[in-house]
Amino acid sequence: MNHRTKYRLFGIPLSWLVLIVFDAGLVLMVMGQEKRQALPPAVVDQPAEVNQIEGADNISPEEVCFAAIDVIVDSGATPLAAYQLEMRSRTPGVEIVGIERSEHSAFAEPPHYDPRAMNNNRVILAAFSTAEDLPSGRSRVARVHLQLQGPERLVFETRLDVSATRDHETISASLSLTKATL
Repeated sequence: MNHRTKYRLFGIPLSWLVLIVFDAGLVLMVMGQEKRQALPPAVVDQPAEVNQIEGADNISPEEVCFAAIDVIVDSGATPLAAYQLEMRSRTPGVEIVGIERSEHSAFAEPPHYDPRAMNNNRVILAAFSTAEDLPSGRSRVARVHLQLQGPERLVFETRLDVSATRDHETISASLSLTKATL
């Protein structure tokens, strides 16, 4: 028996067999895990809404200016502990350049988002708070800063994907955008 056949089983090198057994074990572990509970279809399949906001005043189509939009979530009488929303600009010449925090102390840090996604005029914002004092009713959850070219009306598609209580219960809430007063 030479050294090349010494570490082979069924004609397969032993190192390959170890990898195959390891991979099979990983597959079984993943399949054996408890499946996550899926979100109700009403939460996942929310249709996008179209929001229109007045554009910049007194500028020519070639000029560039900055503006801000307040993102409002209305949870009614239920305290809002978590949300995830998406907004996308449908107006040419609009670039999302920054995200600011909520007006409520429960969301004192800016929401989580992917800065690279903002390059495509789309952003997904998400936040969760375990604070005792949570906002209810209409609350500004974020302020989105924009760079605008020209005076066009701003058109955004928005979708509130998730809104929940501290106990992880999904709640009915609405999402709206308003021009920020700076």
